[in-house]
Amino acid sequence: MLTVGIILCYLLGLSLLLAVGRKYTLAEVVGYSFILGMGLETFFLFFLDVIGVQYSQGVLIALNVFFIVAICGANYKNLVTLKDDYKKPDLSLKNINFVAVFLFCLIAYLFYAITVKNLFWPPTEHDTIGSFDKLGRIMASEGKLKISLFQYNLEGAGGLYPPLYHGSFAYVYIFGAEMPKIITTLFFVSLLTTFYSALRNFVGSSGAMLATFILMLTPELFSHAALSLGNLPTTACISAGALATITWLHKRDTKYFWLGAIGMALVIWIRSDTIVFTAAALLLVGIDFLKTKDWKKTIIYGAIALAPFIIWNLYLKLKIGAAQAGKFDLGIGYNSERMGVVSAYVKSFLFGGQHGAVDGGQLFGLVFVLFFLLVLVNLVSIYKLGAKEILTGSMNTLLFFFVSFALYFAVFYFINEKVQNAPISSLMESSFKRGMFFFVPLAVFYIAASPASAWAFGKLENFRTAK
Repeated sequence: MLTVGIILCYLLGLSLLLAVGRKYTLAEVVGYSFILGMGLETFFLFFLDVIGVQYSQGVLIALNVFFIVAICGANYKNLVTLKDDYKKPDLSLKNINFVAVFLFCLIAYLFYAITVKNLFWPPTEHDTIGSFDKLGRIMASEGKLKISLFQYNLEGAGGLYPPLYHGSFAYVYIFGAEMPKIITTLFFVSLLTTFYSALRNFVGSSGAMLATFILMLTPELFSHAALSLGNLPTTACISAGALATITWLHKRDTKYFWLGAIGMALVIWIRSDTIVFTAAALLLVGIDFLKTKDWKKTIIYGAIALAPFIIWNLYLKLKIGAAQAGKFDLGIGYNSERMGVVSAYVKSFLFGGQHGAVDGGQLFGLVFVLFFLLVLVNLVSIYKLGAKEILTGSMNTLLFFFVSFALYFAVFYFINEKVQNAPISSLMESSFKRGMFFFVPLAVFYIAASPASAWAFGKLENFRTAK
């Protein structure tokens, strides 16, 4: 039955994907179908809990079939003409990009290797045993979101998180999974495919595949593809929503508007502290509004993106009887000691070097170093090509990166150590370290799509095709 549950999840996501647009690449279909599908599945679990209906395979199958048929029925006219949008690919040797094929083979092999490791070992991480896996198992057993553990304060830290991640565990347990780590693999493939497809809109297939290879091999990120922790799935949601939004602002293809809005909604349906990324996306959309004066799209985007945050916090207050605001101490003001600790760790993560128990170079390789190097190269290029040529297209990526990073920095600067029951150094070496994953796709995307890299990849494509 697990196979049935996963197929239904993909079909549900695909039906929504086709409802908001047409002409998708295979990579977009693979990546967005799962992210959208699992987002909807966990919304189902949430609303079933709210109305008091117990989870079961039958209930979820019925809901999936109903919504797949309803969405496809409402989109029937577009679906019957969908085949006209796709042509049979030309597979003649002269049209095959052997560079991209070689890189794809490397990616496929490494994906296979890390997936074997992931599916072989049961969940062993402290956070998942003490929270996420425990939550998912008991949700599936008791058939509700507010499980009995809340009565005894045994839900763990993840119990106050929105339910996308542990809800996905519950979903596969309901359909008979012995362990939930298939979720890690599916989010990982979704991260790679949505990243590649977004970058493919800006550079050729060789450059996009190379950047995807670099993203995949970011050391700490790759290691988490064999773990049952929520940071990699969160990265997949952030990457999908942010890059779709950036693509829409540049290409003006309406389907990316909807994918961006829904993606950013799922970002705060998996963790509440990731609202900093939704805030950055709303800033970009707000700046765009000043240019276009399009009230309708701005309001729709904001309403979709913020709705899960509002819904979840109301649920916490009214049904769980908890609030997340107490985790922060805004009265700290400027504290030089706290600022020094947080800044030193950030410097290590971004530029490498040892601080405390971490070495940023071993965790994230050269990703962030290359990112800042490309920023400098592009700033220098302004003198030759002009600001408009350099900043157009890449400015939105830079703005999203730096705004969300500044806000994420502030989250940890103002965090309440007493409530967290951990010193700031420990939080930086664990939570903040894993939170750096969220910025890796944005950094690699900018590295590959920035004007200097786009020029280099263009030369590579011309050489490859002998132009």
